[in-house]
Amino acid sequence: MIFDVYPKINIFLKIVGSDARGYHFLDSRFCLARGVLKDIIQIEEKDVFKLSGNFDCSMQDNTIYKAVQFLKKYLIQKNIESKILDYLQIEVEKNIPAGAGLGGGSADAGAILFHLNQKYFFLKKEEILQIAQQVGADVAFFVSNFYSANVSGVGEVVEEFKEKNLEFEIITPRVFCDTKRVYQEYDKMQEFLKNQEKRDLKIFVQKMRQKTSKEILENMNRRDLNDLLLPALHLYPKLAEFEKTLDEKWFFSGSGSSFFRIKDI
Repeated sequence: MIFDVYPKINIFLKIVGSDARGYHFLDSRFCLARGVLKDIIQIEEKDVFKLSGNFDCSMQDNTIYKAVQFLKKYLIQKNIESKILDYLQIEVEKNIPAGAGLGGGSADAGAILFHLNQKYFFLKKEEILQIAQQVGADVAFFVSNFYSANVSGVGEVVEEFKEKNLEFEIITPRVFCDTKRVYQEYDKMQEFLKNQEKRDLKIFVQKMRQKTSKEILENMNRRDLNDLLLPALHLYPKLAEFEKTLDEKWFFSGSGSSFFRIKDI
């Protein structure tokens, strides 16, 4: 089987808390950006397991590999035949850039879980979501197969938001944004941010969760919508210079470095 994998963008992203382990809790709207930017995955049954693609990490750190391993572990626990997973050849044409706030690795892992389950295992949605949560923060959104969703927690709570599909343009400067470092920079900036004009975060998030993505983007500015924009700009001067060239129709996705806007049709 062969299928396309599309990136996600964050219409808004607000940090609503954290815990002692350093995990940040977010409230966000994820949308699939279905367009020319996509990964292409082909899966065939062969003699041995093989994962190939132009990855920038080891196989053990690859989210696709992790997804297959967590799926296998779950199947074994449930006494469900899992041997097919040992004979899959997975080939990935990677086009979604890493360090770009587009969830490329999570998108691939979620799509793999979704399609393998659809073809071989027929697990309930709650089960496949449980597996996705173990793989990575954004994987649950991609395995849900939703176009748009309000996402909270550390990315594991995914609530479908039904709205008209939008087309987006995405631009990604040649800046790799390390997600962990951006969140660390966000934490460092909190004392400064506390001295700035503040809004009632809870009320703000509630309003954003109810509005369509188009309404949000037409009435808000990028600096108010994404809490990780300022930390990323502070951390990466080249990104800050690039951001200055963009008009107000462009918005920041995730921890960066991509910007997006609604495509003019």
